[in-house]
Amino acid sequence: MIGMMSNIFHACMTDRPHLNDDRFDARWAEAWSHPVARSASAVTNLLEQLDKEPELPDDILGLFSGVLDAMRMNRENREKDAAAIFALVDTWLDARAAAGALNNAQKMSFCQCFIRAGLVPPDTIRINPVDSGSKLGMGAVDIPDIETLINDLIPDNVMGYPAYMALCEAIGAMPRDAVSFFVTQMIAQAGPKQVSIGRFFLLDPIAERRRAAAEGFVELAHAGAIDAAVLSDLIRLRKWVPDEKTKATLGLAVKEALRREAEGGAIPGPWAVHRLVTTLPDGTGSQSIMASVSRGSRKRITTLLLKAGHGIKDAYAIPCTSASDQRRTFMELEEAVPVQDVPMDYLPKAVAAALSEGLSQGHPPAPGFLEVAEMLGLSDIAPFEFGAVPLLEIADPDAQLAALSKNKRGRLIAQSIEWVRNHEITTSWFATDETLSTKLDEAKTERQAEQAVWAHLETQREFWSSLFARSAAIQRAVGSEDWLTFAAVVDGLVSNRALKRIPIFEMIAALTLDIAEQRSGKALAAEQDFSEGPFADDNLELGIEPEKAGELGRLLQKTPLSPDMIDGYLTAVIVAPNFVTPTDWLPPLLGGIDFPGGNKLQRILDIIMLRYGAIEIGLYEEDIGSGIRKLSARKFEAWLSGFAQASDIAAAWPKRALSKDDKKILGLIKGGGQGDPIQDTLKPLLPSWLEILALKAADG
Repeated sequence: MIGMMSNIFHACMTDRPHLNDDRFDARWAEAWSHPVARSASAVTNLLEQLDKEPELPDDILGLFSGVLDAMRMNRENREKDAAAIFALVDTWLDARAAAGALNNAQKMSFCQCFIRAGLVPPDTIRINPVDSGSKLGMGAVDIPDIETLINDLIPDNVMGYPAYMALCEAIGAMPRDAVSFFVTQMIAQAGPKQVSIGRFFLLDPIAERRRAAAEGFVELAHAGAIDAAVLSDLIRLRKWVPDEKTKATLGLAVKEALRREAEGGAIPGPWAVHRLVTTLPDGTGSQSIMASVSRGSRKRITTLLLKAGHGIKDAYAIPCTSASDQRRTFMELEEAVPVQDVPMDYLPKAVAAALSEGLSQGHPPAPGFLEVAEMLGLSDIAPFEFGAVPLLEIADPDAQLAALSKNKRGRLIAQSIEWVRNHEITTSWFATDETLSTKLDEAKTERQAEQAVWAHLETQREFWSSLFARSAAIQRAVGSEDWLTFAAVVDGLVSNRALKRIPIFEMIAALTLDIAEQRSGKALAAEQDFSEGPFADDNLELGIEPEKAGELGRLLQKTPLSPDMIDGYLTAVIVAPNFVTPTDWLPPLLGGIDFPGGNKLQRILDIIMLRYGAIEIGLYEEDIGSGIRKLSARKFEAWLSGFAQASDIAAAWPKRALSKDDKKILGLIKGGGQGDPIQDTLKPLLPSWLEILALKAADG
């Protein structure tokens, strides 16, 4: 793995298309951006490549922009080494700028890469106002006719949010104070296109640009140049601005326009929403909402990205040439990510909650939200006090859980493992942040790594509660019974139920460990002393001598049995729908096997009973997952083989007592016991399924 990480950029460049085709270049950049962004050596190699190709070809710039975007996401998600990798880029740019090695064209190209990645360009690569040969190298006093400049920079057919983004890229290399002055004057000059673009700057991620835009609208109001349509936008936008200074300045513009009784301006007609879909939140708390909309002959696909801690992180509309093009594009998006259709009444509360969460963190909604909100009929959406709404109320607004018994709520929580089969997005539910990664780097054994993961997940209760509450709201909106299991898990989390008693966290912990191992290439040592493992003798009341390390394996030599096979067999007996006694299950296990030696058989029976008790305790204490996860592929195959053998005991496993899902999992177990690759699916799935069966067996 380590060797592969060091060769990432070499593989990336080997895969470089060299076809001068924008489509192939874009796919290449998309495919390699995230792998490169996670590796400090690969990012260093990319910077060296930029030195080798100072003409900055489009494909390399596209890759650089994509890598910056992936680095931004890694930093937002607090991934390991994300800040250090950003420091590599900053140091490289600072050194190039200090050496005078960047001309204005290169500076503008790099600034555009940062802007396209949703980042603020560093000051060191901005163009100095006194630099010659730059159309945008104007001083703060000598601003040319902005309307003419904008017409030169932005094609006539580019309007709205795309025009705002084009202008951001065009002025992104200007010094910060020059950009602010430019924005204010652009709005104050009152050209229709400038004013339209100026509205988006009120939601700009940079606070100083938001204030500059507000000041521009104050000047516009004093000039009596704000019409009723623009005034309506300003009233709406004021509710979406996070900083009080900008909000107060914008309030002055609104008051002045109201005093002058603004009138006129075209207020466009409503858009029709034909279809609305959403994903469940992924492991970073990100959720995509997409809709197909139209107004007359105009067809669009809108996208909102809601993200925990950031609110409305992104918003944009994809233009479509026709209804068939719209349907085709929508289908392509559906194929890329699992989505669910939701009714329109789901949307306002979800968006208002995200808007409120973002504002509470000082983040305005993405500028494109101004346009998307109109298309989705959300122009008048207002934030509500997100912190005042308990997560359980979001998950279970009608308080249905309160009417259920504790046992029923426990059963619902136990069913959370079924999400793995029902929702593909669960494969993204794992933790990778730097705090945990540091702890895992320090771990010497699997047990230490597991302890680190569970301890870290304990600190993330609020995050997972929010993720599952949002998921419950989605499932309730689509009419799925899963919503109540999501709500029950939220209830369990907020009431401090042990995470190991919430089955879905077994999968989250297992995925977290697997991803960490894949990324680090570090293999952890397994615990060697079996007597200290999950089958240690905790019940001396049986009067049986505790099992010694490796003892059962030695006793079973020259027999078709193995300790792992017996553990699987015993587990199946314990969780079986019908209780059976040892006289029912011992003969199928031991019958026909010749055990040489005086008292070997009795000792084997003693150890089997010890293990039976230990496995039973582990199941009913909902702590079976760690034992299963530690098994190697060979041992897990033996475990599955034993389970499959016991599940053939008709008295214990009558078919009439099995659900459709139970039969499906038993089929997978029998396939996995023959070495089928399905083992990878079964390992995270089995612990919680076994706990569900154990609960049913206990009640029976």
